Amino acid sequence: MILFPIDELLDEQRCYDYLLNVLHPDGLGCPQGHTLAAQQQPHDRHRAPVMDYRCRECGAVFNLFTGTIWSGTRYSCRQIVLIMRGIGQGVPTAHLAKELKVDESHLRTVRHEIQQEVERLRPKAKLRDVVVEADELYQNAGEKGKKHDQPEDPPRRRANKVRGHGTWDNDRPPVAGVVGRKSGKVRLHVCHHSDRQTLQTFVEIHTRKGCTVNTDEWPAYDHLPENGRGLKQVCHTPGQREWARDEDGDGVREVHNNTIEGIWTGLRNFLRPFRGVSKTHLHHYVAVFEWIHNFKEATALFLRALMFRFTLKAC
Repeated sequence: MILFPIDELLDEQRCYDYLLNVLHPDGLGCPQGHTLAAQQQPHDRHRAPVMDYRCRECGAVFNLFTGTIWSGTRYSCRQIVLIMRGIGQGVPTAHLAKELKVDESHLRTVRHEIQQEVERLRPKAKLRDVVVEADELYQNAGEKGKKHDQPEDPPRRRANKVRGHGTWDNDRPPVAGVVGRKSGKVRLHVCHHSDRQTLQTFVEIHTRKGCTVNTDEWPAYDHLPENGRGLKQVCHTPGQREWARDEDGDGVREVHNNTIEGIWTGLRNFLRPFRGVSKTHLHHYVAVFEWIHNFKEATALFLRALMFRFTLKAC
């Protein structure tokens, strides 16, 4: 991707105002909950427009970023807005660091911290859809960034061509997914194996009893009816090649898992620019993709939850 001086095209004051509205919608105040007095003069102006204030009640010195992951940072407001935007859009860390002229290693650390919060705040509620689809993706992800000094522990070669269903140990960890046919909401989870216990438990956690689950022929889903879920399966194996089936004769092929297959295409496209993701961080990137797919927009509530160090209610 070509580099572009995006940091120079944004107004610093407008970015400050945007972050102030995101982080402090009720107005700037000290960490102890005391409000900033009207017309109070700053304690320190050297990082304007980010001003330091001293609380008149408790004496604490605070500013826009106190209590957030940006506390003590030297990034400008423009850079912070563009970092959050880049993470949400899946811009690789190396490219983002070059565009913003910041240290790549530090930016990667910040990114992992933010993506960890994305995963923690992902929705936990069961899908309400009457019809859902379940499937699993096997994503090549090794130990990128880990030194392999020992001859018996060589790094994985690119284009992992391990046959059969992948596992964590052979660097093709499964990503389990379930999507609501009507709502379009998706739940994703990086697993170590794609066995019955893992996949059936995942589906049951994220769906309601009485729903119908559409899957392929993988037998890990065969026992879902025993726990209150209907099961409709299509067979993708060579020789049968069934992708969709009309069971009720109305001319609509309602038995399929094409929706979740399309989501896998989107996930692969999201991960591709990173040119390989370590399997130890794969779940963080998958969580970001899940958020992008489900919400489509970076709301102020979600961004505020990501940037504060203390626990906020998940949105």
